[in-house]
Amino acid sequence: MSKLSVSEQIRSLRKSKGLSQEALAENAGINLRTLQRIENGQAVPRGETLRLLAGALDVSVQDLSESVEALPNSMEDDAGFLRLMSLSALTLWFIPFGNILIPLAFWVLKKNKVNGVAELGRRIVNFQTIWTVVTYGLAILNIFPAFFGEIYIDPFIMMPIMLLLFIANTVYIIIITRKIPSGEREVLAQV
Repeated sequence: MSKLSVSEQIRSLRKSKGLSQEALAENAGINLRTLQRIENGQAVPRGETLRLLAGALDVSVQDLSESVEALPNSMEDDAGFLRLMSLSALTLWFIPFGNILIPLAFWVLKKNKVNGVAELGRRIVNFQTIWTVVTYGLAILNIFPAFFGEIYIDPFIMMPIMLLLFIANTVYIIIITRKIPSGEREVLAQV
């Protein structure tokens, strides 16, 4: 007798209990689209999702996770990690160039392990690099002529501009992070 994949196990258990996909998703506390992707074999449940599904189906996590272990190349869905990676750009307030370096580290470490990290990481690093070049470029253009006794922009005007750029970047990061929990791939395309 061949071993059922996790998607086949979940589908079979759900049907044997007379549950619709909507009912199982609601009982497990997961997104319906996530359950549909799992049952279609497009995603493999891991961590919290696997635990929630096992609980809703009244089986142990180990019963479901045995077939998950057999799929080493599958990537997990982890919206929490995506949010953490996005929020890591806020380190710009504490660490010079942290807005690039910290998301870059998350991106490199997890791009082949968590769905969405490759795309979101690339977009975060690109945006933060451009923002950093523009913001610090303006500061350098303002400071450098001062060494020669020339001032192009009054420092009392430049400081609020710099602060405004930092605040605008922070608001942008928070808005993007708030969009991530929806779990929709379209959100990643808009980042």
